[in-house]
Amino acid sequence: MRYFALSSILALIACPLAMPAFAQSARSEDNRLRLDPGIDRRTTPQEREAIEAATPSDSITIDGEVYRVDDTLDDLGRAIYLSVSRKAWVDVRRFLPRYVALSGHDPMLVAWARGGLARSEGRLGEAERHYRALLAIQPDFLPGRLELGRLLFENRKDREARRLFRAIRDELARQDDRAAGVRRNVDAFLTALDRRDQWQGMIAIGPGYSSNLNQSSASQTCLLTGEDGTCLIDRTLPSAIASVGINIEGNLSRRIALKGQGGLLARAFVYGDLWPGHGDFDQATLSAQIGYDHQTARRSLTLSPTIDLASLGDKLLYAAPGLRAEAMVTPSPDTALRIEVTRRIFDYHRGFDDLDGALTEANLTGWLSLPRGWSLFAGLDAGDKQADARPNAYRHIGARLGMVHGFADWAELTLIASARQRDYRAYSELLEAVRHDRETNLTAVLRLPKLRFAGLTPNILFQHNRVTSNVDWLYSFHRTAASFRLEHAL
Repeated sequence: MRYFALSSILALIACPLAMPAFAQSARSEDNRLRLDPGIDRRTTPQEREAIEAATPSDSITIDGEVYRVDDTLDDLGRAIYLSVSRKAWVDVRRFLPRYVALSGHDPMLVAWARGGLARSEGRLGEAERHYRALLAIQPDFLPGRLELGRLLFENRKDREARRLFRAIRDELARQDDRAAGVRRNVDAFLTALDRRDQWQGMIAIGPGYSSNLNQSSASQTCLLTGEDGTCLIDRTLPSAIASVGINIEGNLSRRIALKGQGGLLARAFVYGDLWPGHGDFDQATLSAQIGYDHQTARRSLTLSPTIDLASLGDKLLYAAPGLRAEAMVTPSPDTALRIEVTRRIFDYHRGFDDLDGALTEANLTGWLSLPRGWSLFAGLDAGDKQADARPNAYRHIGARLGMVHGFADWAELTLIASARQRDYRAYSELLEAVRHDRETNLTAVLRLPKLRFAGLTPNILFQHNRVTSNVDWLYSFHRTAASFRLEHAL
């Protein structure tokens, strides 16, 4: 009778119990990686600059012609000016020491060359000092002001860059058509600065399908067998429910520049599914944050409070306020590395109070851009989940690998594969086991910008996730989902 009672209870609670147990899943982290607008890596990677061949130190090559450069102020000054204009930094390094050694050299040209050289090597603070020294000598020197503006823009000093470009534009407006090209360049920077300050995001919605809404293992186990082999008591879980519904995803972000390189960052993303006829399995997740963000050309640091909300059916499943710290470095135009640490306090509703507790996580993600429109990324994550009921507390470790490939301007494919091991902390009397789960996920997204119409971009989402548990009769399941959405960029 004990087995009969226990199996009956477990069979009744199987479906609702499985849902919140996977609320903090590897699939959720994959969705975060795709949707978080702060870590979007879908842009075309920059081509590497060609390595310039060494040339004799007393000559300069222009359009295939080699010119001799003597140790005179005129020759060296002209060579340095041309080299800076052509961004031939190897030549600048060769000629600048010889020029500075001569009496009577032009300090403006020296500051101009040193600023460009420092910028090319990523020393943006030093480059800014050289350009400001140049403008201290001649404040109306337009090329120097333009270079300083570009530098401020690149180093995320948005307010200063905007003031400088606006001043330049106002002065150019009084000049004739010969300044039209420079005006267009300045307007392009001002447009980009305005874009940085605007709300950015997207929303995608469309029909979807899931093969297992209730995450059921659909298992059938005989608990007591008669002498003739007949099953007297069995444990049968519901069959998997397949259905067609509506899939929704979106993200939204805005950064308001403050003084220097600081800013106020607001960021949110949402995803979910609606299942007409199976409303008990409707689910949605919202994650939002607002906090301080410090950015340079190659580094960023964000500190912010966060809030996560999730619903199941027509009611709130949990609320999870928390804190998030994120640091990102871009060692080169083709690489990026991000580490984030979050701590969220989960407050469950609908009778799942035993799952209440803090979740502390650390994530490491790296990106690599390759030629021909390829980008790769990989990451590791680990976490510790506390719970009021010790058997519901767990630790997890996971890994993910992905790629993005752009097919010219007509399509873009994103693939993500992830795995996570979740080990629970204590023996469960109810399950008669210490639970261990392994989750694997495959995600593919195909965007079709070539087929964009009325501001809507078609995209196809495919997801397959599988959970293998030592309590397999209750927690092991697999599910395949697909959806066709129309995406609108905000």
